[in-house]
Amino acid sequence: MVGVGAEQQLHLVRNCSWVPGVFKIRLEDFKCCSDRTTDLPNGGYNCIAWAAGKKDNWWWPSDIAGAAHWPKGLPKEPTDQETVVNFIKAFETEGYSVCENADFEDGFEKIAIYVNPAGRPLHAARSLPSGVWTSKLGKGEDIEHKTLEVIEGINYGKATFFLKRSIHRVPNQPT
Repeated sequence: MVGVGAEQQLHLVRNCSWVPGVFKIRLEDFKCCSDRTTDLPNGGYNCIAWAAGKKDNWWWPSDIAGAAHWPKGLPKEPTDQETVVNFIKAFETEGYSVCENADFEDGFEKIAIYVNPAGRPLHAARSLPSGVWTSKLGKGEDIEHKTLEVIEGINYGKATFFLKRSIHRVPNQPT
């Protein structure tokens, strides 16, 4: 038997059989990304990192996950008091800027920030060049979903704030 070090990546067979029951998604409205590579079975990254195109840290402005990463210079916030403004600023560090809606725009990728009724950020999703959206579900699976609405609800709130950046960035520019 060969040991697997923490630095070695694993190809996991993902099981998304639980997703339709939790999100009330029809099977034709999402796809489990079973071909994805992830660092650990429990996921070393979350939806915010995934939306920013990162897989190396759990992004959150409080220590909800233990030692959460948050971009330098941005404030940490108490758990359950996180603000949309802080999330927007975090995505701006990755080259995103606020936009009016989630509508597809050729040459751009977009982020949707989901909030609860009180306006607290709960989730983020990123658009793909195909026009579908991708989300990381907590410590679980990465999925693709046809619309933002299919995962809206009590768990993730409603997609309310939107950002975009050009997918034609200059090579070697930090992402």
